[in-house]
Amino acid sequence: MASRGNIKNLIRCVLILVSASSISLASSATQGNETQSCLKLGADESLAQFYSLFDGVIKGVYERAGFCAQSVPLSPKRIEQMLKAGTLDGDWVRVEGYTEKFNPDLLPIPAPLFRLEAVFVSLANSDFDGSPADVAGRRVGYQAGFRWIEQNLPSLGAETVEIPAAMPIRDLLERGRFEVFATDGVRANFLRASFLDNPAALRIHPWAKMAFYHLVHKRHADKVEALKAAFNEALADGTFDTILRLPGLVRAEPVEN
Repeated sequence: MASRGNIKNLIRCVLILVSASSISLASSATQGNETQSCLKLGADESLAQFYSLFDGVIKGVYERAGFCAQSVPLSPKRIEQMLKAGTLDGDWVRVEGYTEKFNPDLLPIPAPLFRLEAVFVSLANSDFDGSPADVAGRRVGYQAGFRWIEQNLPSLGAETVEIPAAMPIRDLLERGRFEVFATDGVRANFLRASFLDNPAALRIHPWAKMAFYHLVHKRHADKVEALKAAFNEALADGTFDTILRLPGLVRAEPVEN
């Protein structure tokens, strides 16, 4: 039979174990709450090797503003769907005018991040002359979710062909799925890399320049001013310079306060 002293020791051990478990559970709950409090941002996975560059800069801006951000890698089209469903809190970048035309529940941070060149890509053996006027009547491919391109191609008289983000553009061009591919300067350089065996076979034609903004859901309207200040500081102190050096990007004119 156990002595009274042994019973006391056993009770003491049980209490210690219960206390340690409670502390551990509380710590886990706190960490979980911290993760849940981070704003979930749609992050364009098609940026490929530049994804981590955008991820680091944008998370750093949120920290500067006093917030936590979590990037969720998705295709532009899927980001759009989740923003409409309200399951994301914001989007890394979208073209100017996006909120008015496609999702009024989003707010652009009034600090343009950069201007991005829209381009036409064609094969060298095509008779396409590279001008917007010569798009009329031609089959022109574009990546799903690229709303500025989607909106502007029809006004040029193009026959548009929407394709998913992962499709092999070179193969589609060479097989005649479309004659011209409309995209931005950054992704045009990704495409150029797929022609390293025959660089002369590819032509890239400038089209227009578009301003891009960071977006948040209107439920985070109280964070807009802090994020605006943080983005403007990051643009002014060189934090964004590594992004602005990417081919096809140029610095945007700041918005007056």
